[in-house]
Amino acid sequence: MSEILQTYFTFVLASLGYPVDEIRWSLSYCQGDGMRFTGRVDAKVVARRLLADKPVFMGLVFSAVGKGERINITASDHRYVHEHTMTADRSYDTDLTLAEDKAMSLLLSLVEEDIVSVSQRLRDDGYSCLEAAPTDASVVLDRTFGDFGLKVTVQQEDAQRLAESGEPLYDLVDMIEFGKGRQGAVMVSVQIERDGEEVGPAQLGGFSFAGDWRALASQRDFRSFVRELLGDACAEAREILGMEKQAHQAALTLAA
Repeated sequence: MSEILQTYFTFVLASLGYPVDEIRWSLSYCQGDGMRFTGRVDAKVVARRLLADKPVFMGLVFSAVGKGERINITASDHRYVHEHTMTADRSYDTDLTLAEDKAMSLLLSLVEEDIVSVSQRLRDDGYSCLEAAPTDASVVLDRTFGDFGLKVTVQQEDAQRLAESGEPLYDLVDMIEFGKGRQGAVMVSVQIERDGEEVGPAQLGGFSFAGDWRALASQRDFRSFVRELLGDACAEAREILGMEKQAHQAALTLAA
């Protein structure tokens, strides 16, 4: 999950013109949580966004940047990483005209506001991404059939990665959906029990889904995924119980 969030944050910041050299974040629901980014701002990219309705000022910024003027974001606190631990400042060492200087000062003031907003938005996206799947194993299906029981649990994977399809645009959209918490991936565990004792476990990670994980049991793709896992669980149960036909039939009935 950390890798997905880091990739998502990097993509968004780069597209906005903000530095990606050092991105730090903490999303543990504690004081000081948030995310920050430090380094040199791509002033031209930022100016196209923040000065879109002021073309004259945008042109002056481009001229100033061409002379070497720059904006940097530095960390103002080394304990926390929230949106108020960033400071934006200009280089002030370039020979600019009064108009160029005024335009750069305007851009700086807009950047100071924008980095707070961007940081807050990415923090919220990060929480949404983490909450898209349960941190602890959570039961989504619990059934009994005679002496047998079936429990299906899902849990967020510790080392979760996005699959690469080979189509960059598709992978980009996929990453954004994960980053905003509209899509998730979980480890799925199937457990066959007899009289409350586990006799057939199986698990497999990487099941991707859209929407609320609590509704997984009603999704056709998820149920198909579970049925495949049941094959391994049944094999384990048959070996333990020596009851090939009964265990197999019970598992199929529970998964129906």
